Amino acid sequence: MSEFFLELSQNKYLSTSDTNMHAALAVRADGVEGATVRPAAEVLVVDCSSSMDWPPTKIANARRAAAAAVDALPDGTWFALVEGTGQATMRFPDTPRLVQADEHTRRQAQAAARHLIAQGATAMSTWLTAARSLLDQHPDAVRHALLLTDGRNESESAERLHTVLDACEGQFTCDARGIGDDWEPAELERIAGVLRGTADAVLEDHDLPEEFRRLIRTATDKAIPDVRLRIVLPPFTRVAVIRQVVPTEIDLTDRVAAVKRGTVEVSTGAWGEETREYHLSLAVDLAGRPHFQDLQLGRLELVPPDDAVTVPEPVAVLGHVTEDDRLSTRIDENVLRHTVQADLGRHIKAGWIRFGEDDRAGAEAEWREAVRLATRLGNEEILRRLGRLVDIDGDDVTLKEGIRPRDGFSAVLSLASSATSGRPVTPAVTNGKPRTCPNCPALSPPGARFCQNCRYEFEVAP
Repeated sequence: MSEFFLELSQNKYLSTSDTNMHAALAVRADGVEGATVRPAAEVLVVDCSSSMDWPPTKIANARRAAAAAVDALPDGTWFALVEGTGQATMRFPDTPRLVQADEHTRRQAQAAARHLIAQGATAMSTWLTAARSLLDQHPDAVRHALLLTDGRNESESAERLHTVLDACEGQFTCDARGIGDDWEPAELERIAGVLRGTADAVLEDHDLPEEFRRLIRTATDKAIPDVRLRIVLPPFTRVAVIRQVVPTEIDLTDRVAAVKRGTVEVSTGAWGEETREYHLSLAVDLAGRPHFQDLQLGRLELVPPDDAVTVPEPVAVLGHVTEDDRLSTRIDENVLRHTVQADLGRHIKAGWIRFGEDDRAGAEAEWREAVRLATRLGNEEILRRLGRLVDIDGDDVTLKEGIRPRDGFSAVLSLASSATSGRPVTPAVTNGKPRTCPNCPALSPPGARFCQNCRYEFEVAP
């Protein structure tokens, strides 16, 4: 039987002026490998718009990648291959259904993959709609889609794509990959975020087949289709932020749904044998609340898909109003690590925006700070990706020449792929007086660069 575990980490002490409580939540799934085997269902969606024809290596490696993904499917997996252009077209099988993988069907699908032709437009909502329609035929399966594109979603409105994504949320997970230099990272990041998958750039066309193999192996290792995180809140508390931060970063804040008064839930997607971490921020109104005693600010619990999954007892998010600055200005180590990671992502993206505006000095400054934060986190994967944008020599960080768009896309999506948070961050400075934020009345620890309440960036070090 599969079993889940919850571990909450926080500093429960709040000052009288605090308006947010931050907590880190670790969720671990054990026993998944020995769980009751559910069927797996997979839809491969390959962009075959006309832009995939140049350079020819794109469509050639897309064909090889599709064939490699099919080859990696375990026997019995339900699957289909879909060609994505201005519409979704079945390439295998030839009718809108899934077939089970075996030696014969894999060989047929690989033959179909070798005949994919680049022609047409790009309308991703039609691709996702087709994937959902196919996967809906197998509601008991662990359902997954793998999407490849090289272009922007220019054949339809953004609103149309967002509407379809909302309809697909919770129905299947989706990993998205971009190839070439002309696609939009934000589109893939949104697709992967709403559908609880990963998004990343393929740096070299010839790497695509092995990447598809890896993604299929990871997807078919999932055995639990979905687990929901439920948050029960008192009237004076609401969810301000909820983010998955490990193994990939997904902002779930706007995906939180009310199920009844005082109770909200969010889908966490399909699970295998793994651990995930979340950063939770609760906005609290402490007016009239008692001081010097523990208050329950919220209760966290897991909602399993069926009785074959065992979940732990709920855990409480506590608050304790104190006038002792030494207690209220401490930051929990795990919360600090997640906060630093969020700052890291903001600097990477800000650097890419400045680079796109031809502000080389601004990009260099943002990425210098990103290098500092990634080093503090011990995140070697992100440092490797940043190393394609800047030369790093100790504290000396200088912009490289000849940066390709895909190198920037890879850095921007580093937290939405499989990058992890690395070792714990260097502890914050604890000596000296707490910092008072000029933007809000909250106090932050000595040496803090940002207000722990409103994220105001302090101008000078104390």
